Amino acid sequence: MIYNIVTIIKYISTNYYRFGGCLMQINITTDYAIRAVLQLAKTNELLSTTKIAEEMNIPGNYLPSIIQKLREAGIVSVKRGAKGGSCLARPASEISLFEVIDAMENTTRINRCLEEDAYCSHGAAEDCKIHLAYEKVQDYFDNCLKGISFTDLL
Repeated sequence: MIYNIVTIIKYISTNYYRFGGCLMQINITTDYAIRAVLQLAKTNELLSTTKIAEEMNIPGNYLPSIIQKLREAGIVSVKRGAKGGSCLARPASEISLFEVIDAMENTTRINRCLEEDAYCSHGAAEDCKIHLAYEKVQDYFDNCLKGISFTDLL
């Protein structure tokens, strides 16, 4: 099974531009969100955005909007006030890498043909062998990320 996935990934990577050039890449904002959640998992207490930014080398002016998205996704809780801060909304063992990426990215799909609008640059999504390969890679990718909790990263 792993060999087949590796073969598929190599094939897709080799033909990346031929297939529309849309393999997912995590953006810097998502990277900062992952680091912020990791810092909250490490301390397991209320932390100010300033403290999180310092500890994880994240630009401080960037962090409030990241925390807001994580709060809206139910990953982080926020307490306002002088003794306020952010903390995890649930135990780190219940928060997956996939969940944070999904909260921050517009899409977690490796190619646009897997989006809900089912765009296929070749007009044959249901019969397309490449589409089927993308589905396998996407499932593997999603399951890998869902299988990594923030407890695993500590």
